[in-house]
Amino acid sequence: MKRKLILFSLAAVTAVGFVGCASDKADSDSHKRTTGRYIDDKMLGMKVKGALDDSEVYKFPDVKVNTYEGTVQLTGFVDTDDQKRKAEEIARNIQGVSSVQNQISLKGDAERVRDTTDRNTTPPPTTAPNAPNTTP
Repeated sequence: MKRKLILFSLAAVTAVGFVGCASDKADSDSHKRTTGRYIDDKMLGMKVKGALDDSEVYKFPDVKVNTYEGTVQLTGFVDTDDQKRKAEEIARNIQGVSSVQNQISLKGDAERVRDTTDRNTTPPPTTAPNAPNTTP
């Protein structure tokens, strides 16, 4: 009797496990890429990012590239509309790109000014608030 109970329990656990795996597999197929497609998308994204980095006119350090089934999504920030258009053009010219979603935003005027002043100036020296005054 004990042996039948153990055998039945083992069979029940195994059956439940198979049913659980089957439903997970069915759900995941509609939302996930195959391993080959994932690798192809990664390689395509690397090609697009490399082409953006190799651009003679602009460098695109603030642009991020994501790919899904041949569709390239560009996000991030650039300074001008011309840079935004150029980034999309570069991405479209890469072999294997089926479409481009250009979601690049323009940096605000204050942000562009801040970026240039932050790089070109050094902060003034600071003194401790309770430091003694050594000026005679």
